[in-house]
Amino acid sequence: VIVANTTMRDLFFGLDVTPIGESPYRSSTEHAFRAGSAPTTTITRLAHQVGLLIGPRARVIGAPLISGHVGADIAADLVALDFGSKPGISLLVDIGTNTEVVLTDGTRYLAASCPAGPAFEGGLIRFGMPGADGAIEKVRFSDVGGPIAFDTIGEVDPTGICGSGLVDILAELRRTGWMTTDGRLRPGESEIMVAPEQGISFSRADASQLAQAKAANACGQQILLRTMGITADQVDHVYLAGGFANAIDVQNAIAIGMLAPVRPENVIRAGNAALRGAEALLLSARRRAHLESIVQRIEHIELETDPDFFDMFVDGCQFHPVAAWARPPEPPDDRPADPLSRHPGRHRRLRHARGA
Repeated sequence: VIVANTTMRDLFFGLDVTPIGESPYRSSTEHAFRAGSAPTTTITRLAHQVGLLIGPRARVIGAPLISGHVGADIAADLVALDFGSKPGISLLVDIGTNTEVVLTDGTRYLAASCPAGPAFEGGLIRFGMPGADGAIEKVRFSDVGGPIAFDTIGEVDPTGICGSGLVDILAELRRTGWMTTDGRLRPGESEIMVAPEQGISFSRADASQLAQAKAANACGQQILLRTMGITADQVDHVYLAGGFANAIDVQNAIAIGMLAPVRPENVIRAGNAALRGAEALLLSARRRAHLESIVQRIEHIELETDPDFFDMFVDGCQFHPVAAWARPPEPPDDRPADPLSRHPGRHRRLRHARGA
């Protein structure tokens, strides 16, 4: 069983991935499913057809997609977590370069993809790095200008800062007043030294990259919650998936607006749920059939079509807790469908947001 994001899954099976990069950003298997020429987005091949030299009649199955960039890895997450089976409201946030969010009240399922970029995985950050030995993973400030304490993965000398460390730095900068909500450091300062002996610092430019990354995450969560007509504190089960999510400080993630203000005691660290889901799909035809029925019920929400998306994104670039945004969307009317045409002033705000 192969589970991966939409592009990687299709590349594994030798499919043309061009359609995924063109509006409406769907796999060729999803186009075929929507056109009625295929019963599912699942891919099934004999092993030798994809270069796996195992049993001659062995099959290789590419798990189904949810929609667009919400791929087979997220479908596998749902299997591993038995998502939606518990009473109450469940939220899944799989954090990465592309963060996926799934929300259910047990009856209705919503999903969205948030193009967060690689900043929280170490990309575009001067001293950023993945979560490997030597990465600063936890950070604590004593006070403004005081010593900075940190822990590294492997308890070795620091060589960079990974995602959970970056979240801590942002939260501590805000807590101590060392940084404003828009990411500006104290007057006259363009960076702070995190590990002076190794020359590892955190800069205003780093904060800007992280602001845009977390804004995408915040928008996805806000829009799904609002579409469902609930507030974050009403969510009963919050699953954080992925290696980065395993190490993140939940309170700090909420404080900087990366995670919606859910109740921290309801957060469950799911780890590599996609791998566990793949194993379950491999071992059970019943689980594979159940997943097919679930993915076809999920509503894919395209974030940029929400009339408040640009306002949410601009607000999401601020380092403060996510606003509630729980009011249900307005009923449709006869106004133009293009959200920018309904709010001419947003053209100007959007240009400022892109410039930031």
